[in-house]
Amino acid sequence: RRVRLTRGGRREGKESEDRNRNRRMVYSYESLKIVGISIAGTLLCELLSWFLIYRKSNYKQLVSSITRTGKKLEALKSESAGLSSKTKTQKKKEERLEQVLKQDSFELQKSKMTATVCSSVVLLILYTITSKYFSGQIVAKLPFEAPWIIKGATQRGLDSDDLTDCSMTYVYLICGAGLRPNIQKLLGNTPPRQLASAQQPFQPPKEE
Repeated sequence: RRVRLTRGGRREGKESEDRNRNRRMVYSYESLKIVGISIAGTLLCELLSWFLIYRKSNYKQLVSSITRTGKKLEALKSESAGLSSKTKTQKKKEERLEQVLKQDSFELQKSKMTATVCSSVVLLILYTITSKYFSGQIVAKLPFEAPWIIKGATQRGLDSDDLTDCSMTYVYLICGAGLRPNIQKLLGNTPPRQLASAQQPFQPPKEE
């Protein structure tokens, strides 16, 4: 009798492990589908951006001008870094280069506005379709209980009290935030490093 109970317990334990393994495989497959959809959406947006801005000579000239001006400004600041005070000529030259850099940065941001709006619309449509397809489905299991700050995304559309259950919204957002910059870098579509970060998008620089 003890042997039978032991064998029965082992059989039930093995069946439970098989069910958990199958469930994890299903979750992994669903998550991979969402990752694939996110990659496809990013590639579609990059293709749209290439058609609207990246292939145009005006955009290429702005990128080249920003890179060239930025390098000149960095070299000028490096030269005057060891000096106790800057001459009027150096100050004027730096101010002129900074003004040119801000102007080109503004023009670059303005040229990307149409592509940005179109990409946002495409991603919104793709998210709507994907969320309807995976509505109410648990697509992944978190290795931790979701804190309140991300609970809205991980539990969106789920009728579950288990905080380790994850919806497609969280996976989709993580993929969008993590994959898109890397795909842009791989395709060579990242903005130049010398882009004036202090310049607010779509805000023209002040004229003297």
